[in-house]
Parts: sequence; C-alpha cells; structure tokens
Amino acid sequence: MLRRSLFSLLVTVLCGFTAAARAEIVVDIYGARLPVVSRGDIDLAAARRDGLAQVLVKASGDAAAAARPAVAAALSEADRYLLSYSYVENDGEGLWLRLDYDERAVQALLRSAGLPLWTANRPAVLVWLVYSDGVRRRFVGPADMPAEADALAYSFERRGLPLQLPLLDLQDVAALNPGEAWRQSSAALVDASRRYRGTELLAGRVARTSAGRWVGDWRLLYGGRWLSQPVDTADFADFADAGSDLVARTVAGRYAVNLADSADLRHRVILRGVRSYGDFAAARQILEGLEAVRRVVPERLVGDQVSLRIEADADLVQLARIIELDRRFVAVPAAAGEFGLLYEWMR
Repeated sequence: MLRRSLFSLLVTVLCGFTAAARAEIVVDIYGARLPVVSRGDIDLAAARRDGLAQVLVKASGDAAAAARPAVAAALSEADRYLLSYSYVENDGEGLWLRLDYDERAVQALLRSAGLPLWTANRPAVLVWLVYSDGVRRRFVGPADMPAEADALAYSFERRGLPLQLPLLDLQDVAALNPGEAWRQSSAALVDASRRYRGTELLAGRVARTSAGRWVGDWRLLYGGRWLSQPVDTADFADFADAGSDLVARTVAGRYAVNLADSADLRHRVILRGVRSYGDFAAARQILEGLEAVRRVVPERLVGDQVSLRIEADADLVQLARIIELDRRFVAVPAAAGEFGLLYEWMR
C-alpha cells in the first residue's frame, strides 16, 4: 500500500510538472546557419542544399525529411527557395553562412512532400546533461564544457527548439548534484526543474569510452511519463542530435498539422472575458498568427463574449492543442449542446 501511494504521488508530481509547459514563438524557422570552408560557388551551392534540408527539418519536426522523394528533387534546385544569404566571420569560429528561405514556398514543398507543418509555438526545453570521465561527473554547461554546450545549442537551433540550460548556480547545485542526475532520479530532476517554469524536461548522461565513443542516453519527460533514447556514437554532435530529435519528433507528433490531408476546415471559437476592443484585437492577432490558421472571422459579440469562425488547416483537436500552447487562452468546458472551443481570455 505504501509503495502504491508513493508511486501515485510520483505520477502526480510528473504530470503536474509537464502540464505547466508553455510555448515560445520560434522566429527563425525558415533560416539556417551553416559553417563553410570558403565563399566560393561550390561551397555556396552545397550550403544552399544543406540549409534547405535544415529548414525542412525545423518546419516539419521530421529528422528524415530530406529522404522524401519530393524533397530530394527540391534540394537539387534549392536556389529557387532561397531569398537571401550573407557571410559571418567571428574570431575563433571560422566562416559561417546565413541563409533565409521563402516561407510560403517551403510550406508548399512540405505539402507536396507529405510532410507536416510544425507551428512556431514551441516549448522551451530544459536540458540537464551530466558527463562522466570515469573519475568524476559534471554537468555540461558553458563554463565547464563550452565546446559540448555549443554543440548542444547548435543541435537545438537546427531543429527550431528553444534551449534552456540550467544556470548551475548555488540553487541548482543544492537541488541536484551530478550523481543524482547520472542516476536519473525522477524526483530530484523534477524538483530541481521547478524554478524553470514553462519548460519541457530533458535529462541526459554521457561518458566517453577509451575508444573515443560517446555512450549514454536521453530521457524526456512528456505527458507525465519518461521517453528514453540510448545513444552510442563517435561524435558528440550526433549524441546531441539524438536528444534534440527525441524532443522534436515527440512534440511535433502532437502539434504538427498534416498539410497533405487537411482541407479548409471551419471551426467556431468562443472567447469570454473580452472587455475592450484592445482585448479583441490582441486575441485575434494571436490567432491569425498561427500557421495552421488561414482566416479569423468575427461572428457575434454579446457582452464580454465574442464568437469567431476560424478557417484552418487543422481539425478541431489539433487547433485546440495549438491555441492552448498560449497561456492567455484558458480552456473552459463547453455546455451541453454547444459545438466548438470555449476559452477565457486572460490579458
């Protein structure tokens, strides 16, 4: 009975943590940043293809997007999708190329390739990664392991995921030590993560073998349960990619919209608590900014309640998931006989 009670308590704690996660707006989905050897035409042509492939992964959440036949054909003429590019050279970082692609053209390619569209509202991800060298264990962060921290940040950037590394200050050290993180203690990880509200929780551990391989695993807390991904690779960048891919495919699997199967669907959304034109304008602007939404049409205003017709590429369940990533829309159970979505608008 005691064991069952403790298990129930742990499940409650895990669900309570993940329910708090909210989204950030990712503004760079249709841009890519790549290291290049030179400013020559050959390197530029290769970067145009690699950059488009990177953008398609970010926009869809599918790490294998480039393997689709329609995408492979498009990569051979990637310049058609490119809007602009520029070079950046920083001391110690070499030469990098910044590329920006046409959003509408990329979304049309997603549709023709049968790939989903992952909207720009995406959760920040808190990453606790501990490294063992066989003698001691330490957290990966900019101060202690800057090269690995940079590789982790670049991996998350290439998948359009906002990364939050722990501060590793006195409060963090008191809440979670490297030994607990290495054992992947669920209670300790959740407790230490409470200060970083509104984030998903990803925990990793990795060691480097005598043969130079990076061996470890990732665990993502999502929907009140842990999802695991073991990794054995020769390159730390590949280890980082396994973690960011685990998050991307899990979150995109819930929130991405299947453009190939979608029709111009129409849904009714009712907002309560709309007390001024400013409230209405702000809520409408947010809804119109969602990639899955094509049009927002006001239908009726009664008191502080406004009824909207939303034309979208998503079904009602998908639309609700996307809207509710924004904490200003608080879902309210609809009354019997009512159809659509009902929200309390929180200014």
